[in-house]
This record gives sequence, C-alpha cells and structure tokens, in this order.
Amino acid sequence: METIGFSVPQKIPEEYVNKITEAVQSTSPEKIPQQFMTLLKLYDRFKMDVAVTGDSGSGKSTLINALIGLDHDARGAAPTGVVETTMEPALYQYPNCPQVRLWDLPGMGTPSFTSKSYVETINFSLYDMFFVVISERFRENNMLLIDEICKQKKPFYVIRTKVDNDLRAQSRKQNFTETGALTVMRDECLKYVEEKNLHPHIFLVSAHDTQNYEMQNLKDTFEKEASELKREVFSCFLMSLFSGGMRKERTIMHRHLQSGKISEKEVLDLRTFWKCFDAANGTETLMTILEALEHFQLDVAILGETGSGVTTLLNGLMGQRNGAFSSILAEMPATSPQYPNVRFWAMSGIENIMANSLEGMEEMLDNFDFYVLIVTEWKKAHHIDLARVVQKLRKKYHFVQTKIDCYLQAQEDLCCSATEIQDGFRAQCAEELQIAKVENLQLFLINSLDRNAFDFVSLESVLGSDLDTIRTSAFGYYVDRIVRNKKQAQSTCQIL
Repeated sequence: METIGFSVPQKIPEEYVNKITEAVQSTSPEKIPQQFMTLLKLYDRFKMDVAVTGDSGSGKSTLINALIGLDHDARGAAPTGVVETTMEPALYQYPNCPQVRLWDLPGMGTPSFTSKSYVETINFSLYDMFFVVISERFRENNMLLIDEICKQKKPFYVIRTKVDNDLRAQSRKQNFTETGALTVMRDECLKYVEEKNLHPHIFLVSAHDTQNYEMQNLKDTFEKEASELKREVFSCFLMSLFSGGMRKERTIMHRHLQSGKISEKEVLDLRTFWKCFDAANGTETLMTILEALEHFQLDVAILGETGSGVTTLLNGLMGQRNGAFSSILAEMPATSPQYPNVRFWAMSGIENIMANSLEGMEEMLDNFDFYVLIVTEWKKAHHIDLARVVQKLRKKYHFVQTKIDCYLQAQEDLCCSATEIQDGFRAQCAEELQIAKVENLQLFLINSLDRNAFDFVSLESVLGSDLDTIRTSAFGYYVDRIVRNKKQAQSTCQIL
C-alpha cells in the first residue's frame, strides 16, 4: 500500500490472505464484513470453561484455590475438607485470563458419583478443557477420565498434586533425593499416558507450597497457551452446538445459556454465520480467521509537526532513550513487548504533507488503525484537521500535548499552581475542540523525557486498553478490504 512515498507492510501473512479469500468465494461481498465482525465479537466474549476433575480427595478444590490465589478459608474460596465437599459443579473466575472460567467438579469414585456413571452424570461435553488431577499414584479412574476426554477430542493437562506430602513420606528411605523422587512421579504419569500415545503437559505441584515445584510453571504455561487453546476449543464449541442431533444440541445449548457462556442472541448470530458455510468449510474458515487474527499487526500512527516531539514520544512509549528511532515518515516501524503485535510509526513534518493534499492525507491515514495526534498551535490547528480526517475514516485517536513541562515553565509568572495551569489548559483545549466541532476525547499532557511525570503512565494504560479493544474491528475492516480488492482484481482479469 503505497501513497505519498510511504508504505505499510502487509498486516497478516500472505498464506492467510489467500486462505480467507478462497474460503469466502461463495459468500456475497456485502455479507462478509457483518459476518466477520459478528464472529469476532462473539469470539472476544467467548468464555473458555476448564473443568478440574479427578478422584474425590485428590485436591481439586485446593488446587483451584491456589490458582485463583485464595486461602482455603477465604471468602469465595472453593470448599475443602477430609470428606466429600463438592456436590455439584462450582464456577470460579481465573484471575489473569478474564475469558477463562474454572469449574470445580465433584470427585469421582464416591457413592454420590460412582466411577461407572461419573462421565454421564457430570456431562463432559459442557466443558472445553480439563485439568485431570491425580494424587499419590496413577489410578484406573484417571485413565477412564482421560479416555473420555480424548473421545471428545478436547485438550487436557495432567496435574499431580500433594507432591510435598509424597516427598515427606519418601524422605525416610535411604538414598532419597528430591530430584530422584520427583522424576519417579513424573515417569509414572508419562508411562500411562504414553501407552495411549498421548503427550499432555504434566505438572507436579503442591497447592500449599506454591513457591516450590511446578505451580508457577502450570500457571505460566496455561496463560501462555490460553489464546491458542481458546481458538481451538471455540471451533469445537460451534461444532457441538450446530453439528449434533437436535436433542443433543438443545440440551447443550440450554446448559450453556444457564451458565452464561452464551446468550440467545449470540446463538442466533452464530447460527447465521454457520449457515453461510457448510459445516466442514465453516470449521476450517473459522480456524483460518482466528489464526490470522493472532498474527494481525495493528498499525498506530504518531502524527505531529516538525519539532513537535513525535520521535521523542515514540521513544518514550517504546521505553527507549531519545534518539533510538528515526523520524520523518520512517520506513520501519517501532515495536515493543509492551504492545504485542502493534507497530508504531513516527510521522513528523505532517504540515508539509497537508499543505499538498488533504485527499492524499486521507488515503495515507487509512493505512493505519489508530492515531496519536500531537496538539499544535491553535492558530495552525493541524491536529484538528487530522482529527476530522480520522473521524471521516470512522477510526479512533487520542490528543497528546507534548513538552508540557516547557509550557509550565513559560507560565511561571502566573500566580497559579501547576495543577491549576494544567486544568486551565485542558479547559482551553476542550473549548477549542467544541468550537471546531471535533469529538472531544481525552487530552494527555506529557513530558516524553520523563515517563513518570504528568499523564504519561495514564496514556500508556489507556492506549494499551484501547488497542486491545479495536483489534478485532480493525482486523475485520482489513479482511473486508483485502477480500474486496482480491475479488475486484480477479474480476478485472476475467474481463481482460
């Protein structure tokens, strides 16, 4: 995409562009944006249900308390005890993944939940993933659970609990070493799952001694894999809703509606999407779209006049010292681990481009997904012209006043505090924007050389949140555009 001597690299790999274009060949172009946005919004809200299951007394509830960071007697903690305490599935929110819900299932192998009827009674089809909890040794019940999970083609972890108790008991033996004992425990788990040609993650944990063993590794691994797991189980979830028998579909849907996993309107929206593709192609298309979303690069433009501090602001956002990046229409974007899959572009000297062509400016700005507009002198008001262009594109932006420290120094003669001067400046900006009939968004006053001063931390926080919010809509807009361009190019070739 080149315009005014500036190019933005492709936002998703070419392989996904081709796959998506092929998948929607038979879909009416006017339906693509609506269907994609419906799907992506539902995927954003989708709640991945992780069932914690195992024998009664294996430490499932204690494990959940450790995962959610609560003591066993704290308010909201899962009830624990030496007798059967969990009599029906109980829901807990996973703290670091808002769309993950943990379910504490009743224990297997009690008079209330016998091994023979456990899977049918609990209804494993309602859950997306499983933590299979074992203690002391691998038992027949554990393999029965794993067999059923594999039949349903769902992911699972094996978690051996109470390893601190096991090590204490083993320590009385001669030639005991903790490393050796832990290796024996892991090898026992591996033996049984590898006999079935299975290779799940295996964690050896103590829910009471969370600083040792593999509790932190369990949390880190799950949180790292959560987005990929969610993509995988979402496809399975749709298949279970729309590809089974009517009676089974109705039962599963009723339970999901009860648990708040999905709403009736969302079911109707998903059914509409599903009808656009047959079942097989629908699943494949869905996986392609979600994989592409994981790779999608958001492009953020930082725009300002020459000398307005564009590059210094970019350096501050990247956590770099001044001078780390080049400025005017840099050919390479800046990236930072703080903003994954986001590319920042420093665009200084904007007054020169705007003097030539506002139409060209609109074409160029449409390559980006979000904008940081540096406030200029109100007599020139280039930031207002830029805001109007962005609003016309129906995209989001923030105003930033750089070098606020210099502004305050220039106002030292006023008999006012720094806070009063800043409040007055904000009020003046709000009034100017109202007069110009530009959307009055939050204004950030910053000193790019001091990230701890003024509004810089607030800017970072709000920017991170906003970029997460617009990701799916920006992706849908981009996919719609590339599909239309591809179809248009194909039509042109056919005519020629």
